[in-house]
Amino acid sequence: MIASQLEPTVIKSGDNVIIRMPSLNAKIVSLNPSKMVSLGKFGSFNASELIGKPFGHTYEIEKGGTIVPHTTAGFDNADITEANNKEIVDNPKSQKLTFEEIERLKTMSLAGDVSAKEIIASLTENNEAFDKKTEFSKSKYILRKQRKFMKSFVPLETSVFNLCSYFFEFNPGKIRGIRADTLSQILSLANVYSNARILAVDDGQGMIIGALLSRMAAGGQLLGIHDGDSSNYDVIRYMNLAADSRDLLQTLPWSKLYHTVEPFTEQLAENATADDKSGRERRMRGHAKLSDTIDNLRRGEFDALVISTNYNPKSVIERLVPFLGGSRMLVVYDQSKDVLLETFTWLRQSPEFLNVQLTESWLREYQ
Repeated sequence: MIASQLEPTVIKSGDNVIIRMPSLNAKIVSLNPSKMVSLGKFGSFNASELIGKPFGHTYEIEKGGTIVPHTTAGFDNADITEANNKEIVDNPKSQKLTFEEIERLKTMSLAGDVSAKEIIASLTENNEAFDKKTEFSKSKYILRKQRKFMKSFVPLETSVFNLCSYFFEFNPGKIRGIRADTLSQILSLANVYSNARILAVDDGQGMIIGALLSRMAAGGQLLGIHDGDSSNYDVIRYMNLAADSRDLLQTLPWSKLYHTVEPFTEQLAENATADDKSGRERRMRGHAKLSDTIDNLRRGEFDALVISTNYNPKSVIERLVPFLGGSRMLVVYDQSKDVLLETFTWLRQSPEFLNVQLTESWLREYQ
């Protein structure tokens, strides 16, 4: 066997990237090499500076919009000493710099005339209590000031885990409050694998649909049932999926679930314009796409049915279970325990389902 080393994932032009700032706030940006990326008080940088660099590193913004790698301070360099904090009194007067002087340093930092390191050095040098602190307390103090003043950021890949964590933290209603650990449990219970045929209802703007596509990246078929004439799988647009992965997804409105597709018979008039011909070709492609999607649904025998819906899950299951293959997995997610209990009771009483389980996961962060 020949040992191989995985190449680090690097940022490419046009990628969507999650930018995590020192304040722990985050934003998603699409990298256009000719544009500047603004991070508010933390500064702005040229998007082209980030292209070709690896994800997950900390970068500091310098004057002119350039970025350089930055090593964050932490407890690794803190030495064990006999110092303690018992003599330290919480007194605002321990800081010799006045409010006006600190504000002037902030203004100079925004203009790029002084670095965050210089501001933090001034604050520590003029703090009478700093030298009395333990090494761990000093490190914690510096970390707090870095979060406040350091013009740095960490680019994160828009992976399923990172996107789910981002939306759960900043906009949980968009993804129906699903956590990353719950999403991983859904993928595991549904037994999603490459070349599988999956039927899904995702009213969480595509968080589950995107996760399914990511798991099926090498091949398969994913059919999403949605409200309205077009799907609103907004989360997928943030994922840097390859075109062939996106092509695995087909969508069908609820209103077309039992639709019968008639042959395409539209004819052009003799005096048809170029716009008329273009419109007919577009409608013909749409007709063929709809026909192919409905044929795929009618074939049935899907390997899994995954449901996250604003409707009553029971009504959705009754409509879609006939398209599910025998001995295949049905997974239902909902934010409400009462909705799941009602669905669980109904499934347990039905002779069509076996091994019905109600589960709850909880991922607790280490403190």
